[in-house]
Amino acid sequence: MHFTLISPRLAIQKGDFLGSGIPYWPLELAVLAAFLQERGDEVSVIDLFGTSPTQLSERGDHYLQGASVAEFLDSPSISEAQVFVLYAISFMSSAELLDIAGQLRARRPEAVIAVLENSQAVTGFSLPHMGENFFSCGVDALLCGEVYANWDEIIRYLKREEGAPVPSNMLVPKIPAGHVLKRLSDSLPSYPVPAWSMFNLQGYWSLPYSHGPKTGKFLPILTSRGCPYPCDFCVIPETNGRKWRSRNPDEVVSEIIALRDRYGVRHFQIEDVNPTIKSERWDEICRLLIERQAGVFFYFVSGAKAETVHLDQVPLFAEAGCRYLSISPESGSNNVLKVIGKRFDHAHALKLIASCRSYGIRTQACLLTGHPAETEEDHRLSCEYLGKMVRAGLDEVAVFVVAPFAGSALYKGRQIDIDDQDALPSFSPKGRKAYETYSHRRSELTRIFLIEKLKKGADLWLQGLRAVFGRPQTKIENLPWRIGFVLMLIMRHRVSRMLGKSKGNSGA
Repeated sequence: MHFTLISPRLAIQKGDFLGSGIPYWPLELAVLAAFLQERGDEVSVIDLFGTSPTQLSERGDHYLQGASVAEFLDSPSISEAQVFVLYAISFMSSAELLDIAGQLRARRPEAVIAVLENSQAVTGFSLPHMGENFFSCGVDALLCGEVYANWDEIIRYLKREEGAPVPSNMLVPKIPAGHVLKRLSDSLPSYPVPAWSMFNLQGYWSLPYSHGPKTGKFLPILTSRGCPYPCDFCVIPETNGRKWRSRNPDEVVSEIIALRDRYGVRHFQIEDVNPTIKSERWDEICRLLIERQAGVFFYFVSGAKAETVHLDQVPLFAEAGCRYLSISPESGSNNVLKVIGKRFDHAHALKLIASCRSYGIRTQACLLTGHPAETEEDHRLSCEYLGKMVRAGLDEVAVFVVAPFAGSALYKGRQIDIDDQDALPSFSPKGRKAYETYSHRRSELTRIFLIEKLKKGADLWLQGLRAVFGRPQTKIENLPWRIGFVLMLIMRHRVSRMLGKSKGNSGA
């Protein structure tokens, strides 16, 4: 069969560089592309963002970065495809996905259109909660969770074979009574090396910023899937059923070496939701990297559970090539953490930060503000704890305003009020009621971080110099170049629009 896999454009909220605009890679789509190729299928990939990250168009309160699907409607990838798989990479790009589905249905009424859930990112969303929206745009099926273990069953249904049942991890417009959605199989599949050769790697590498600290060439990698914790602001408990599934250390290291040799890459961003649940697994991965003389560097960019990283592991991590560790305290208040459903050992995290500092591993702490349970006293505790982390050696902080991403417990419980239903869903949810209060809290946390860093002497100045000269060792050091790059795109977009209007007027 001929499959065309499509990843949407990136959404950037206007005036926001803290909660939107991060260029996440379509990692699961690259794995699916490799999986289909190994099966002997014909595969085309349209990565709208990666194809042209310097294009910008305006859409309400945000911009869309990348090429429009309209530019590809006359291409063989569209005209010859039997099945389209749209990748739900981010809740922020959900409106873009609906538009893509509508255009494909109008152009190819006989083709099958499916949407693949991004179940491995907190910026993703649970497809069932938007099912009616997709079905109204002509989508035939929603593929939820993992699809590798029962792909033959999925294809039999998509090919409309007589008597083919609806797979347990699929939703369709007319779902049969008694259908139980099961996103994960009982068996753990082995994953192929992502088919990055089908994507425009230079498009991602040419950007002066990335999700993790920007290096010249880098690739994302998943060493595990899922998370066992029930955090109420997160979509992962629903998209993974609180299951954590680890990959074999040998398979992980073999993939890293294969990607290193195939693409000349030595920097890898670990995108697992929670990579270090079994600490001994990372001991083995590190030992294998050292034994095989991999010569690579890796960065935990998505927020590891601090308690699962033991202090005696830090030297081994550093020797194997670890240069960055992101942890997620979420709050300095145990009362808020109790409501969220997450435990956090604040004392251990301080020791971990100090240990990483002594071994040359940069650290980030992710904090949330705006949780419905958060009081002014809880916010004060977060401010105090942030100060302690900086004094222990923390390199950067990321502060997110809680947003109701589809599938999270807060979303399902309608615990967050939205004033503007048309606003872009992001971690700077400007459409949220009382957003100004939460934005002020975020600003206060940022100010405390900067003041404490200034007290440490040269630290902040060195970070500033690395940021200016494009040699970041943390995410925040990506920010000046990202701001400059996006502002340049916006300026170019506005000039182009003005010139277009001018030509139109002169032609009239």
